[in-house]
Amino acid sequence: MTTQTKTPSLEEFLSVTAGSKEMGLIIAKNASESEGFVRSLDGMGFERSEKISDLSKLQKSYLVIHEDTAKDAYDFAVQYPSGQVEIFDKEQMQSQSFSPDYGNLNLVLLVVKDDLNKLQTKGFDLLSAVGPAFQS
Repeated sequence: MTTQTKTPSLEEFLSVTAGSKEMGLIIAKNASESEGFVRSLDGMGFERSEKISDLSKLQKSYLVIHEDTAKDAYDFAVQYPSGQVEIFDKEQMQSQSFSPDYGNLNLVLLVVKDDLNKLQTKGFDLLSAVGPAFQS
């Protein structure tokens, strides 16, 4: 007798990340699937953060990770569970700190699998820095 496990839906995954002390990670197979995830997240009331400092300002937010945002996203994800996050705002040229209100936050990172692999080889071990991960 074989057991089948049902792959959770994106909505089920996001219900797990809501209020979590760790950020969620969505791994897309390719750019096309990433665009589909973006549409789904937008449709579920998530707001896209254009830069890492925006994550501290929005309750339901996601950030699409690219090579230019990888270090900042990694640093944010590592600090997030500690209850105190310090980020450097490159526009204002100053450091900003905030304490996450976990009960009211749902923060997710979105990355394409090939980009994730490249980032991992550069030393940004996102998989160990985040909580639950989702891929279809």
